[in-house]
Amino acid sequence: MKQTKKITRIILTTLVILVGLGGILLTFINASAIKVAAIGDSITYGSGITNRDQNNYPSTLQHLLGIKYRVKNFGSSGRTAMWTGNKPYIEEQSYEDSLNFSPDIVVLMFGTNDSKAQNWIDKEAFKKQYRRLIQSYRTLETDPVVYLCTPATPYYINENTKGTMNFNIQQDKVNEIVEACKELAEELEIELVNINEVTKGHPEWFTLDGIHPDANGAKAIAKAVYHTIKK
Repeated sequence: MKQTKKITRIILTTLVILVGLGGILLTFINASAIKVAAIGDSITYGSGITNRDQNNYPSTLQHLLGIKYRVKNFGSSGRTAMWTGNKPYIEEQSYEDSLNFSPDIVVLMFGTNDSKAQNWIDKEAFKKQYRRLIQSYRTLETDPVVYLCTPATPYYINENTKGTMNFNIQQDKVNEIVEACKELAEELEIELVNINEVTKGHPEWFTLDGIHPDANGAKAIAKAVYHTIKK
């Protein structure tokens, strides 16, 4: 009996030590991980996705990248890249939090809300204002690598084929924004991730409202970002 108790104590002590070492190891891994800030609107946030915390694109990206990376979601619904928009991202706490995160990698995806009738000015105004947002990350002390995503492809629903889409999204303006993102990426010499192309021809991912992707769409976005980061 005494021998059994002694063995039990040894086992319990060993488990406590292992748990403690595991916690120290996890803390070390988190401290040394490459920090990835996912910046964007409701598509980055994951609005409308079942089990959003697990299935939004930044969470899926975390799974793909593994423990050497730490991906944090700074998406905020309805926000615009333009400061003249009705809900500018730069006025949100999410923006300040993303800067204070001191990221090593920044992934930006805006434009859908900028295309709204009440927000859109023209392509040059969009580029000017988006450039300012991009540069606010490029000038951080961590000197992060910045990836610029085009907005996703929007879709009409309920057999509509013209006019504004849900949430006042304008399809033709989204197309202009895609071109503006391509021009900004070339001008600033940063990598472009063409999410518009990735989501083109996949209306089945956008059955909720034509604008927000489901978990499958978020997974496709995450894979595109992942392959761009790892190439």
